[in-house]
Amino acid sequence: MSLPENADRPDQFLPATTRRGWQALLDRVVTPPDLEACTPAGSPVGPDDLRIRYHATMRTVQTPALKKAVAVARRLWLASSPRSEGPLHLAIDGPGETGMTTVLRQIGRVFEGIIRDQLTASSKRIPVIHINTPLAPSSKLDMSIPFAEFLGHKHTKDPESGQRSIDMTGPVCHVMKTCGTRLVLVDGIDRLDNSELRTAFDYFGYLTAECNVSFVYCGPGSREIVNDARRGKRPGPPGSSGGIPTLAVHPIPYSADDYDLFHEVIKAFDQDLRLRKHNVGDLLKLAAHLHRRTGGYIKPLSYLICQAAQEAIETGTEAITEELLDNQLVGRFADDPILQF
Repeated sequence: MSLPENADRPDQFLPATTRRGWQALLDRVVTPPDLEACTPAGSPVGPDDLRIRYHATMRTVQTPALKKAVAVARRLWLASSPRSEGPLHLAIDGPGETGMTTVLRQIGRVFEGIIRDQLTASSKRIPVIHINTPLAPSSKLDMSIPFAEFLGHKHTKDPESGQRSIDMTGPVCHVMKTCGTRLVLVDGIDRLDNSELRTAFDYFGYLTAECNVSFVYCGPGSREIVNDARRGKRPGPPGSSGGIPTLAVHPIPYSADDYDLFHEVIKAFDQDLRLRKHNVGDLLKLAAHLHRRTGGYIKPLSYLICQAAQEAIETGTEAITEELLDNQLVGRFADDPILQF
């Protein structure tokens, strides 16, 4: 019995905001296992069971936003050559748990994939840097640390002594210039307070001008955060328009006259399930219930289906039912009753 490709690589557990973790994410391949190669029916199932591990994540379902991300990444690549106006930037905006971080990383993955196809292979090239917005940035020192962390730079004079970090802007810029960095992914931009906007966006602006890189900002309200930072105030005037190009990520709708998109997503999950008593189309019959449980938010939807599949394997039921879905903690809203065990 073989494990999914890359399943035993230790780098897979590193955050994508480190270079090794980002490379592991780029190289990760999830392949649905062949049932014939899995633990025989009726055999004990442990945490390392092939299907248990596969259903922990399954393959990424292509939502409308993820499909749009592919085109966006291509446009960012085509627009990344030197221009007198400066590089193009982008915001990814929408409610939480709609999969915005996945969309952000999809843009980075496609962008780096294009570079791998277009340019001669080089282990020194770092086309994409992925960071999280630092907490309470008060200086360029604070802003430089996430970049240094991604690149694996030591940013204290003596790490073992616990001395304060030093400003890594110079070394970061040197690497970005010499290693061909063209795109910076910034997640969690909504964590910035009003007082932190100028520090953060002055820093991003400096890197843009100095290193000729594009930024993609991600988080609820990111469009107005970026636009207001450029205007030097927040919040902006009601109904304001224009500003940074924005990829909107929304919950997937479901109603009597608007169900095609949600059905398409459920079909993708349905086809990738590896349960012995699952028939193609069974999950689609539960589409209305799945939407009631998740509101069309892709993150809880994915967790709900994956965890239900794992329980179906562990209990031997080998199929997802409405009762099994309702036994999962994920996907519930504030007015749902608390499960009793």
